Amino acid sequence: MWSAKTRRELTAVALLLLAFFVGASLIAGLSGAAPGSCSDSRGLFGPVGACLRVGLVGAIGWPAALFIPALSAILAVRMLGSSADISERLWLLFLAGFVLLLPVAFGLGLGLSKGEPRTHPASGLWGSFAAFYLARPFGSAGAWVVLAFAFVALTVLTLRWNPIRLLLRGGGQRAGLDSGMDGARLESSRAEPELASHEQDEGRAAPSPEITFAGLVRSQVRPKREKKSKADLETERSEKIAAEMEASASPAAAQEELPPLDLLTPAPVRNADLSRRELEAMGVKLKDALRTFRVEAEIVGRTTGPVVTQFEVEPAAGVKVRQIANLANDLALAMRAQSIRIVAPIPGRGAVGVEVPNPVAEIVAFRELLESREFQNSKAVLPIALGKDLEGKPVVADLAKMPHLLIAGATGSGKSVCINTLITSLSYRHTPRTLRFLMVDPKMVELSVYNTLPHLRHKVITDNRDAAAVLKWAVIEMQERYQLFAANGCRNIQDFNRRALTGAPLTQPKNPDVAFENLTYSGGILPYIVVVIDELADLMMTVQGEIETPLAMLAQKARAIGLHMILATQRPSVNVITGLIKANFSSRIAFRVASQVDSRTILDGIGAEALLGNGDMLFIPPGKSEPARLQGAFISSEDTERLMHWYSERREAKRREFERKGLIVDDALTQERDILEEVREREQTGSGIFADGNEADDRDRDKLFREAAEIVIQHQQGSTSLLQRRLKVGYGRAARIIDQLHEAGVLGPSDGSKGRDVLVGLSELDVICGRE
Repeated sequence: MWSAKTRRELTAVALLLLAFFVGASLIAGLSGAAPGSCSDSRGLFGPVGACLRVGLVGAIGWPAALFIPALSAILAVRMLGSSADISERLWLLFLAGFVLLLPVAFGLGLGLSKGEPRTHPASGLWGSFAAFYLARPFGSAGAWVVLAFAFVALTVLTLRWNPIRLLLRGGGQRAGLDSGMDGARLESSRAEPELASHEQDEGRAAPSPEITFAGLVRSQVRPKREKKSKADLETERSEKIAAEMEASASPAAAQEELPPLDLLTPAPVRNADLSRRELEAMGVKLKDALRTFRVEAEIVGRTTGPVVTQFEVEPAAGVKVRQIANLANDLALAMRAQSIRIVAPIPGRGAVGVEVPNPVAEIVAFRELLESREFQNSKAVLPIALGKDLEGKPVVADLAKMPHLLIAGATGSGKSVCINTLITSLSYRHTPRTLRFLMVDPKMVELSVYNTLPHLRHKVITDNRDAAAVLKWAVIEMQERYQLFAANGCRNIQDFNRRALTGAPLTQPKNPDVAFENLTYSGGILPYIVVVIDELADLMMTVQGEIETPLAMLAQKARAIGLHMILATQRPSVNVITGLIKANFSSRIAFRVASQVDSRTILDGIGAEALLGNGDMLFIPPGKSEPARLQGAFISSEDTERLMHWYSERREAKRREFERKGLIVDDALTQERDILEEVREREQTGSGIFADGNEADDRDRDKLFREAAEIVIQHQQGSTSLLQRRLKVGYGRAARIIDQLHEAGVLGPSDGSKGRDVLVGLSELDVICGRE
């Protein structure tokens, strides 16, 4: 069989030929070169062309007949260009409706509604009689009102374009069908969110007690109530998020903008929508399969998403939920599905959810999510566009509320694409002055494309030892920011940035007992920091002892200072996702995994092993325990390359502009100190997290004291046998270390054969190892 693209092109060519044939026949009739009846075969197009002209003109009149080839040609061109934002079925409905309404308008305009019904070449038989019988009950004026309503309803239902809204907003936009639809699409996806945001801001009498950074920026720049072009909307979106640049000392800051959405691939044309008949057939097949396994149940509802359809199955009296839950593989075999996931029961409902793959999967374009009202209107500080849920609605989460995200999935399940969408989502909302990235890519190929991203605090880290150093630097940054917040009486980064934006006096921290002599606050806001680690398993195998402590410290305390982490792995085993790490990552994303054991490791439950792959995910939102099934957004490598090229061009254009004016680029981002150099310097001084806890102190502590302390804290119990296994030491030395840990206050007293209780956490370990 022919592919969908081939059938589409053949249909477009046929429409073009039909438009030419009909149009030429009609024009020949206007010029008098065609015969006057169907029986006359003297014309260029023979009896068929003559009959077609006579029939069309006699039925609907000359104007409507001429519109048929014109609109058919427009439809064919759109089909060949593959840029239609509405389906061909809706185009055909609009063509039919317009051809029927236009003769009625000519009939009313020519006064054919008065007296006896009579025909006219401009309205044809249909237009004359429709105008006459429409004016009889409503009158001439009422008939025009009914006709206008019918035209508006036709454009709204088919072209998704409302001419009334255009009139109310000034009518300055083009009125053509094609531009009208494009304007309607832009208006619905961006202008409405901007207007809604403006109305909310004007209606707000006073700021909320919990003021977020995004709220501060939004309150400074308020859009005017006027018609805005596409370029104006892009610029205004950039100014809203980057308004704090005007308060910074650098003149170059005010020139920074956010990338345009045109860099991303638009959503493809969807012609494979599931019909109601197909859904009902799937439901009947599911019910028959359940009856085959002697499970009586009724289907009481369904929810159709991009990839799967969830059927709500209500079991009969006496049927246990477990009977249905255990039939996942059997139902998949009976329905010939790749896999079936069963939610038993659906939370808050008296039914069991059976998720069946759709016959044709829908690709969720990333640009579609960024253009959605959910993303454009989002008040999230760090919004990330994840995908669409089972109802086909865009899902946008806030990384700042998570505050960290753990991602796991097998190879080819969509994990890397998800990371790319998260990075791009943040790049489209924040400039380098409000957000910085730290990226670790042990595989060296996944994140290397982002080396030209100006948001990077350091180039993408590919060496495992450097990755450990970067995490230690993040701990230093966290501690220094806490000292700065404490000195200024701020509880979190939102409070501090609010004071910085309002011009309140800010002071340097005074902590003689803490080694923060390198801390210098130069003014302005503090950017958020997002740490992205693409493959955690590789780091845990090579430098686990060096990264586990910084990861735990950052996960426990970094939220308030604006540092958030995204960790991803394709091996969600307990050796990689340890209990200490897992406890601080409540928000998780699971793609398809190999087994139920891996699913339990990442989700604390089964289900990820039954996913379909290619972006099919289970997402646990912050504050929730039950995962939600989403279809992740897709962003291609070409989209990412275009985005990086755009940043490179802007950087080069700015450099040339400064050179032309004879100015020096005074950008604080280019004056930041290298992270690895700073870490090496602090390692030499042995301050803070770099304090050497492996050397014996004045109380003759063992060289393995600190490592042993970390082990017992991770396992939340202390015993001699545990240290023997982990440190590979003898019983005598392990017993001495246990006694030293007890004397230092890390472990509690002995309780017979049971392990000792752990009394401290990792945050207090630095103090214990550094004192005395």
